[in-house]
Amino acid sequence: MNQLLRQGSKNTVYLFLGVGLGFVSSALLQPRLLSPEQNGVIKLLVSYSAILAHLFTLGFPAALIKYKSEFKDQKLNDLSITLGYTLLGIFLFVGAYLLFGRPLFEWLLNSESAFWDYIHYLPAATLATLVYFNLDAFARTEMFSTPGTLLKEVGQRLVVLLALGGMAWLGLSYLGFLYGYVLALAFPALALLFFLVHKRLWNPAGFASLKMPGTFRNQVHSVAAYSIVSGLSASFIVSLDAFFIERMIGTAHTGIYAVFTYFATLILIPYRGLDRIASPVIAQALAQGDEKKIAEVYKISAKYMLLFGGILMAILASNRNNIAAFLPQEYRPGLSVLIWLGFSNLIDAATGINTSIIGNSKHYKFNTYLLFGLIVLASGLNYWFIPIWGIRGAAAATLISIALYNFVKMMFIGRVLGMWPWHKHGIFMALIPLLCFLFAEILPVLPNLYFDTALRCFLILALLGLSFRIKTLFPGDWKL
Repeated sequence: MNQLLRQGSKNTVYLFLGVGLGFVSSALLQPRLLSPEQNGVIKLLVSYSAILAHLFTLGFPAALIKYKSEFKDQKLNDLSITLGYTLLGIFLFVGAYLLFGRPLFEWLLNSESAFWDYIHYLPAATLATLVYFNLDAFARTEMFSTPGTLLKEVGQRLVVLLALGGMAWLGLSYLGFLYGYVLALAFPALALLFFLVHKRLWNPAGFASLKMPGTFRNQVHSVAAYSIVSGLSASFIVSLDAFFIERMIGTAHTGIYAVFTYFATLILIPYRGLDRIASPVIAQALAQGDEKKIAEVYKISAKYMLLFGGILMAILASNRNNIAAFLPQEYRPGLSVLIWLGFSNLIDAATGINTSIIGNSKHYKFNTYLLFGLIVLASGLNYWFIPIWGIRGAAAATLISIALYNFVKMMFIGRVLGMWPWHKHGIFMALIPLLCFLFAEILPVLPNLYFDTALRCFLILALLGLSFRIKTLFPGDWKL
C-alpha cells in the first residue's frame, strides 16, 4: 500500500507539472499561434495515432501486466517477448496502412478536412506511440510507473514548447511545428528505452526462455485479444466526440473543442496518477488471492478521487468566465463544453479504479462488452445531438455515456465481487468541493483577470486545507 501511495503521489506530481507545461502550450500559445483548424489537425493526429497504436500493440501490454508473476514463475524472458510483439505490431501496422489507410480515412474524414494535408505525419506518430505503450507496460510491471509519466507528461510537453517557441520567435512554419510535434510524440519511447538500459532491465538476450507453454500462451492470447478490443474502445471513447465533430461540422470546431477538452482533463490528473500503479498492484493482489487489499484500494481510490477531482472541478467552474476571457475570441463559443466535459471526467474519477479491477479479474471480458456498448451509445448520442447543439451536443453525449458506463461498472463490481467504492462517510467528499465552489462564487468579479483567478484558486485550496483541519479535530465524527 505504501508503494501504491508513493508512486501514485509521484505520478500525480509529474502529471501536475505536465499540466503546467500543457497550460502554457495548449492554453497560452497554441490558441494564439495556431488557428482553430490547425489545432483541430493536432487533435486528430494525436487521437488517430493513439487508436492505431492501441490496436497494433496486439493487446500485449494488458496481458503482460496481468500475467507478470506467471512470466517469472515459468522463467520466461518477458522483455524479449514484449519486443517480439512490438516488432510484429509494427510490421502489421505498416502493411495495413499501405493497403487500407487511404480508403479507411476516406470513409472516416470529412471530404474537405484540413487533416488530409497532414495525414502523412500519422504513421510516424503511431509507431512512436506504439513503442511507448509497450515499453511503459514493461516498466510498470517492474514497479517503475513514474518514469513513463515523467517522460510523457513533462518531457514530451517540453519538446512541444520548444517547437511552439520556434514558431513564436524563430519564424518556424506550421509544417516545421508538426515535425517537432511528431518528435515530441517519439521522445517518451526513446527516453524510456535509455531508462531501462540504465536500470539494467534491458536484457532481451537473457537466459530465460522465449517459448511460452501452450496453455499459458492461450491464456495470454485470450487476454490480449480482449484487450485489443477494450483498449481500442477506450481510445475511441476519448476521441469519438472529436471524430464526429470533424465529420459533421468541420476541423475548426474540432480545434475549439480540443482546447476546452484540455481544461476538463485537469480533473483526471489525480486519477491517472493513481491508476498507473494501481493496475499492476491489483493484478499482483489477484494472483495472491488478496481480495481485501483490492477492496481497500478501490475504496481509497474512489474516496480521494471524489475529493480531489471535485476540488479541481470547483476551480475550473469558478474560473469559467476567466478561462473564456483568456482565450482568443474565436474559441469562446466553446465555454459551455468545459462544464459538461468537467462533470463527465469527475464521474470517471470518482468511481475509482473500476476498469483496472474488472480488467485484471477473471471477468475481464466484461470490460470489452461494456466498452463496445458504450461506443454504440456514444455514437448514437453524438449523431443525434451534434446537429442540434453543435459541440455542446458532443459534450452532452460524452457526459451521458460516461455516467452510464461507470454506473454499470460500479454495479457489476458490487454485485459480482462484493466491493463498493463509497462508504457512509462518502457524502462529505462531495460536500467539500461543492461548498468550496459556492464560497468562490460569492466573491465579486475583480477587474484584473489574473488576480481574480489566483484569488478564487487560493480560496478553494484554503477551504480544502481547513476541511483537513476539521477532520483532525473530529476524527471520530468524520472520516476522510
